[in-house]
Amino acid sequence: MSILRRAARGANAVQQFGDSSIPTNGSLAHMTAAGVPVNDQQAMKLIALQACVRIISNTLASLPIRAMQQQGQILVPVERQPTIVVDPFGGASSASWLTRRDGIKQMAVSAALRGDGYGVVTARDYLFRPSRLAVCHPDTVRVDVDDSGAREYEVNRVKVDTADMVHLMGLSMPGAATGMSPVAYARQAIGLGLAAEEFGARFFGDGAHLSGVIEVKEDMNREQARQMKEAWEASHTGLKNAHAAGILSGGATWKSITVAPEDAQFLGTRAAANIDMAMLYGIPPHMLGQVDRTTSWGTGIEQQALSFLAYTMGDWLGMFEDAWTGMLPRGQVAVCDTRKLSRTDTAGRMSAAVQARTANVLTINELRAEENRPPVDGGDDIHAPLNSAHTNTGKAPEGDPEGPAHV
Repeated sequence: MSILRRAARGANAVQQFGDSSIPTNGSLAHMTAAGVPVNDQQAMKLIALQACVRIISNTLASLPIRAMQQQGQILVPVERQPTIVVDPFGGASSASWLTRRDGIKQMAVSAALRGDGYGVVTARDYLFRPSRLAVCHPDTVRVDVDDSGAREYEVNRVKVDTADMVHLMGLSMPGAATGMSPVAYARQAIGLGLAAEEFGARFFGDGAHLSGVIEVKEDMNREQARQMKEAWEASHTGLKNAHAAGILSGGATWKSITVAPEDAQFLGTRAAANIDMAMLYGIPPHMLGQVDRTTSWGTGIEQQALSFLAYTMGDWLGMFEDAWTGMLPRGQVAVCDTRKLSRTDTAGRMSAAVQARTANVLTINELRAEENRPPVDGGDDIHAPLNSAHTNTGKAPEGDPEGPAHV
């Protein structure tokens, strides 16, 4: 397809792809051994899984993406950032479209649940470079492989040029055209977690467990039994009757019923479900409320955060960086700024800043920029002594006729 035809097609892409309705996933539900059907929507009802997806998507959406280019041996930001990096979904200019944060969240959620996240280029700039994306629901996208092994895409049964597709593919089998769905492969573990939650809700809500029974020696008809039950509940239920004394007459006795150990196991099953979801998505257990299982992630919250960045978010960041790099001009790469995730406490940052300044690794203005502070005069001199003031202002101090001394 020529560039002109591709640009013309991109102008009409919003009508073809951006306004598509999102189908339900009811047909994808499969019954698990626990007796609970599991699909994408049902899986999100498991709090631990939803928390994992939320942590990953929110973390990705919170990090800015910058276009960088090689300058010597380092990467420096492009002076004028492309639109596909600054406002890829158009939300900054119009409330009709997704913001950058919302669009990245949706693509991340799709990849986390289904193993694939899709976007289609809907607009290009005057140089025919991508300038806007529309997020596609994975149910609307079909991926095939031709005889040469190249992927072909259809969105809403409309064939789309591969140059107009953005495909985030998670873990996949060799030679596969699409990623592996975590929900599909962990369906049994998810179903067990959902079954434990439902059992716990019914255990407390539907009276699956009786607190006790009243035993009487004589036979009672239905009406007499009902009256005794109502009288006992009226006198001994509720907060105000928490410590009230009970009196039974006529040979009646109270027999308390304890919770069987097997009935109380759902609490342990729920805790195990949290650990399963943490393993599935590589989330530190303390982020899911399992604060007793943090030692394997490092000593201290800072080390755990760095481990999360390195071992979990590293692959996700690389996936988004590769996708956005493919839409940038040749020679430019997309880089997610992770300094927000690696920032320590104030004392730790200041200590690291002093060490970087003493070793002539960073200038004063570079350190101030990391703290979101404006530059100062003379702050770009990396060889300036750390414990001296700059004397290149050209003004002589009072009482010094010889003027400033230059080092």
